[in-house]
Amino acid sequence: MPLTSLSTHRFVVIASTRDLARKVFNSPMYVKPCVVDVAKKILRPTNWVFLDGKAHVDYRRGLNGLFTRKSLSEYLPGQEDMHKRYFKRWIQISKETPKAQFMPEFREINCAVSCRTFVGNYTSDKKVKKISDDYYKITAALDLVNFPIIIPYTRTWYGKKCADMVLDEFSECAQKSKDHIAAGGVPHCLLDYWVKAMFEYKSHKERLARGETLTPGETAPTTIRMFTNWEIAQTLFTFLFASQDASSSATTWLFQIMADRPDCLERVREEALRVRGGDPYKPADIDMLDQMVYTRAVVKECLRYRPPVTMVPYEVIKSFPVTNGYVVPKGKSKDLFLLDACF
Repeated sequence: MPLTSLSTHRFVVIASTRDLARKVFNSPMYVKPCVVDVAKKILRPTNWVFLDGKAHVDYRRGLNGLFTRKSLSEYLPGQEDMHKRYFKRWIQISKETPKAQFMPEFREINCAVSCRTFVGNYTSDKKVKKISDDYYKITAALDLVNFPIIIPYTRTWYGKKCADMVLDEFSECAQKSKDHIAAGGVPHCLLDYWVKAMFEYKSHKERLARGETLTPGETAPTTIRMFTNWEIAQTLFTFLFASQDASSSATTWLFQIMADRPDCLERVREEALRVRGGDPYKPADIDMLDQMVYTRAVVKECLRYRPPVTMVPYEVIKSFPVTNGYVVPKGKSKDLFLLDACF
């Protein structure tokens, strides 16, 4: 981990291995994300990614269950439905415009799939299209070369207006989800499962307060407080943020590489057909994805060959023993710990 002096008050420590990178990712007690100065105004300073200590852990505890194997399998049908809609459109685009640029299409499908996964049908197709079309303004607002203040009609101003729109929409979705789950509705998206966990723990606490105990074989639900609609919206916004530019870049490169390597593309197609038992229209499930070993290897090789994210910056908030022989000291607020994310 080379130490590079940037100035008299700033230095960078680079984690150059996968294991060290993951250690940093999983150490919220020692580090927190450190992005451009205007980021907190766009994502909001109360966003969970900027919190530390217990406040951050409270979010993580409630979110972990949303990314289990079982949960991921529940999201697949909605994702596949969205894929089918876009694939049909892309075929038509290819016929009408053979040299069409697909990067915008990849950005849009990533946004659409993300929105449907996170908030399901609580938002409309029209609103998803609006979010996708405007989202690049948020990206532009977070450029490294930007004023850390929001001035009307600048990139940061347009980016914040777009962020405001997304946050307001997700806040409305959060309330719709709470109403749906409170009425006994079946969860159909990530938001529903998160809200369901909140209600289950609330009910559990009420039972304990009445002096009731768990029945034999019953397990206590995950400890999770009831988050406000605004807190939920901010969290979903970070998920959307994380699923956009890097994913769009990776998708574009994979698309191009497969076009350049028809032999690899043929093997991917063969594998997809084989795990479906020869039926190309059979819906995918989590077990099928596990069997697609070659496809997964292709994706990983694409990420290695053309990594969409090269580094993720973190600020050290507590002296961090990253190895047995080196502790990254807690310094001034300008001290940065740059994490190599190419893994």
